[in-house]
Amino acid sequence: MTNRYTGMGILSFLLIFFVYGCGQTGEQPVATLNETGDTLPRYNAEKSTPPYDDLQFRSVLRHSKLQYPGSQAIVNYGKFNGYKAPWFYSEKGILYFSIDKTKDISTMRSELRDRTVWKTSSATPRIWSATLKCFKPQKGVNSYTWMQIHGTSDTYNYPLLRLMWVRDYHGISNHLWAIRIVSDAYSGSRKYDWIDLGKNPDGYFDANVRVANNRLTLSVNGTKILRYDVEYWQGVANFFKAGVYINRHDDFGKATVAFKSLMFD
Repeated sequence: MTNRYTGMGILSFLLIFFVYGCGQTGEQPVATLNETGDTLPRYNAEKSTPPYDDLQFRSVLRHSKLQYPGSQAIVNYGKFNGYKAPWFYSEKGILYFSIDKTKDISTMRSELRDRTVWKTSSATPRIWSATLKCFKPQKGVNSYTWMQIHGTSDTYNYPLLRLMWVRDYHGISNHLWAIRIVSDAYSGSRKYDWIDLGKNPDGYFDANVRVANNRLTLSVNGTKILRYDVEYWQGVANFFKAGVYINRHDDFGKATVAFKSLMFD
């Protein structure tokens, strides 16, 4: 059964029919690339700066790698000094992940992957925390992911939790959703729960995910939105991710997520 929590004034998490890899189905918007929902700084080789130059991001970058345009690393763990690109740059102390997917590419991402691997059963809290803005993408993009708790390929290569922006799902537009696996790991079939947290905020918002002792908690702007047991996942080794990821083959266009702060702990 789907548990749905709608947040008024906080965020909302929206998803499409989800079959990992994040396959999604449903009505698709007419694809035009001549408008976006928000204005944002574009990458400028002269003015944009390397995110490593911003002290608030050094800690997370020191133990992360950047994956672009697929799962391969374009920057290895901690090697960010001096690195900037149209898909990963800073403007006035804000870190931008931005991708421009074409139809001939199956999936595309600009994501940080945390080096630390952990299990939900650990007594030491594992924390993903950020202040971010999910920009409305170009109209060819129906959805994108901006956060994941992902299993490793040698245990269970699926995300326990995925946080997404979705354009339209069952008549609900411009929402953010949390999608979690609720079936036992290794069971052979996966079941998902979609939690709607409300309309995508116009500005920046705080998000926090905490996992310890097989308990997962998701908070938005200081309010606990989701709290549940994940003992069924305790055999899986996991890591955190953050950035922007378009995983539907038919989606195309530009999508951007901006972070004022970001922490993997």
